[in-house]
Amino acid sequence: MKSGWLLHMDKLRYLLLLPALLCTTNAFGERTFKWVDNEGQVHYGNRVPPEYAKKERRVINERGRIVKVYDALKTPEQRKEEQQLAEIEAKNKALAEKQAIHDRSLLATYSSEQDMLLAKNGKVAAVDALLQLTNSRVESMNERLLMLTEEAATYERSGKALPASLESQINNLRQQITTNEQFIKEKEGERQTIVGKFDNDIKRYIELTAEKPDARPARQRLAKIDGKNKKQQADLSRNDQLLLTTYEGESDIILTRDQKLSSLNELITLTKTRVQAMQIELDELSDSADEYTSRGKKAPEVLLGRIKNVMRGIRQGEDLMALKQQEKEKLEQQYNDDIERYRLLTANDR
Repeated sequence: MKSGWLLHMDKLRYLLLLPALLCTTNAFGERTFKWVDNEGQVHYGNRVPPEYAKKERRVINERGRIVKVYDALKTPEQRKEEQQLAEIEAKNKALAEKQAIHDRSLLATYSSEQDMLLAKNGKVAAVDALLQLTNSRVESMNERLLMLTEEAATYERSGKALPASLESQINNLRQQITTNEQFIKEKEGERQTIVGKFDNDIKRYIELTAEKPDARPARQRLAKIDGKNKKQQADLSRNDQLLLTTYEGESDIILTRDQKLSSLNELITLTKTRVQAMQIELDELSDSADEYTSRGKKAPEVLLGRIKNVMRGIRQGEDLMALKQQEKEKLEQQYNDDIERYRLLTANDR
């Protein structure tokens, strides 16, 4: 191997001969390449050795200037990394375009953050009304299911076969309860989504309009909205807030009241009918027991057990009717009070 000094001299002699070499090669239309070997030495020539063909190489014109650069071939790992970076860049670009479209939509749809608050409260109130109605429906169905299962237990205790119609009613009620409970979960999730989306959109709207000449600083506008929400919560009782956010008008309160009363009335009527049927059954069983007594015989234990079960069912039905009647009266009074309160709260909006 040549010493450093000899290599330096060889390189110097080559550089002195380079212009003539370039002129000679260019005369025949050939290109001059520049490459670096594994030892870091620079080389020039009209052909690149095969072992350096995959490394970076440059084309030089007759003036010694670089006119083209061939990049070194990339390893599989480098190509994979470049592809991943390109995918990330494309994804970020798509997100930026989507955000720009959403920003334009916000500015075109709303004229202030107060408009957005009104829209948010309206959508939340609509979902809350559905939740309230569905919860009421599930509550009524659970009460009816309890009554039917108690009736089924009476049949089992008496040794009678469970009527197919009663079994079908129980199964249908359970299915309806499951369906409505799933609906409630979906609506609760939808409510959270609405609140989160509007909160984010309001903050974004304030950021977008913060540079308007007549706009107050974004921090002040956000603080005002938070202050308004806190003041509203402080000034209104919990029931007042529920009334204003759940109902869009007095007619909605009346509709909800009538639906709940209808469910209670249906349950009371159904219970009364079953109590009457059990009373008839008790009379028949009592006549059978009296017949045994008139013959000087003791009534069978099975018969006496059925009489006790029916009497227990009658007492439970009568207790349930009394309870539901009290609930009905309380519900009527509550909704009448709510209607009067709603009129006072919305008096200035008329």
